[in-house]
Amino acid sequence: MDLDTRKIAFVQEFLKLQSDDVVSRFEKILKKGKKEYL
Repeated sequence: MDLDTRKIAFVQEFLKLQSDDVVSRFEKILKKGKKEYL
């Protein structure tokens, strides 16, 4: 599976989430990841 397909699948699953806690965890992971790559 190529990167673009993996990203699309991830976003589709992310949009199905109903838990604020899980969304908050992903936000923290994303912020941490951005800091590491900048």
